[in-house]
Amino acid sequence: MTVAIDPTPELPQPGDEAITSGYQGYRLASHFQPIYSLTHHRPVGHEALLRASSLATGAAVSPVALFAEAAGDAARVSLDHAALLQHLAAYAGKAANEWLFLNVHPHSLVAAGAGIRGLADALAAHRVRPEQVVIEVLETTLPDDADFDRCVEELRALGCLVSLDDFGAGHSNFDRVFRLRPEIVKLDRSVVVRAEVDAHARRIASQMVSLLHECGCLVLMEGIETDEGAYTALRCDVDLVQGWHFGRPAPTLAGRAGMHALRAAWDRFDRQSARDDSQWQLQMSPYKQSIELASVLLAGGATIAEACARFLSQPGAEMCYLLDEQGREVVANAFRDGAANQRLDGSARFAPLHDTSEARWSRRAYFRGAEAAPNIAQVTRPYMTLQGSRMCFTVSIQFDMRGRTLVLCGDASL
Repeated sequence: MTVAIDPTPELPQPGDEAITSGYQGYRLASHFQPIYSLTHHRPVGHEALLRASSLATGAAVSPVALFAEAAGDAARVSLDHAALLQHLAAYAGKAANEWLFLNVHPHSLVAAGAGIRGLADALAAHRVRPEQVVIEVLETTLPDDADFDRCVEELRALGCLVSLDDFGAGHSNFDRVFRLRPEIVKLDRSVVVRAEVDAHARRIASQMVSLLHECGCLVLMEGIETDEGAYTALRCDVDLVQGWHFGRPAPTLAGRAGMHALRAAWDRFDRQSARDDSQWQLQMSPYKQSIELASVLLAGGATIAEACARFLSQPGAEMCYLLDEQGREVVANAFRDGAANQRLDGSARFAPLHDTSEARWSRRAYFRGAEAAPNIAQVTRPYMTLQGSRMCFTVSIQFDMRGRTLVLCGDASL
């Protein structure tokens, strides 16, 4: 069992009533960092973090240094097991209805005697139910072998949950999510840092969370240290949060100490979401009204250029196109002006995608949205157009013209 490492180790102080243990000249102790559910408004678990000090001098020893001294797999597994026993002893009896997150190195899981059987024996000895335990494995350390996959299934059979840690770091791979089917995926702090300051990164993080939800995983965002990070977690629709903003590691469980930060994040989210929604609707109103007008004019016999003139006069509007029931273009596209056409055709890197004469767009959200609500203008979320590396949104409407069902679309750049 490997351990999560907090950047500022603190030794238990007198009066902490902390349970400690000895290991080869070191004193081991446990600190616990709370994990909150954004939806439930309360802590639902704690992650166990190792603290160590020298028995000879009392000086704190970094867990990194401690594990660096464990030369070879056997020594590492031995130290992992000692850390596991320490955490379970310190946690036993503290809480009955929350998870205990324990970091595990794959080598320790597959080790004979100290693997799944050793974990089961340790849980039984400390009267910690397997259902309370979430076994965390670092995504960057996962082996691609059948023995480890078998261990994961044995963990589930025992009753434990499995968490994939540090997802979104350098070597992240959704293949590991598909293969191991973890109940929880922890997003690496680097995801939080980027999403706090970059709208594009935030959209990617939101899509990542959405895909992980589709995979059947709960998503935990760790490393949250600021109000902005908490607000970002809500905007990205994660399930669980962890970080100094909600509670620092301590020898005792946090209780509800992080509730103030949680309430503040929700208050900001409620205010900002309502304001953002109102601003977005106000901003989109002229585009929706003009595309609705264009559908009426087209049904009355106007050309696409005539019908869409008002839409194409809106800020950022570039082009309009008319699609049949299969998503095929019916007539030549209408452009804002010659410059807009040149911009579309001027991205040489995307030249293979410029010819759309045989394209079908029926898979797109703007087409499906228009089909679902005929005669009512729809607006997509921002996305990157296939015909150039720029973000745009599409306004669309389904309508009937002389007995034929058509979808009129208009693109505008952000």
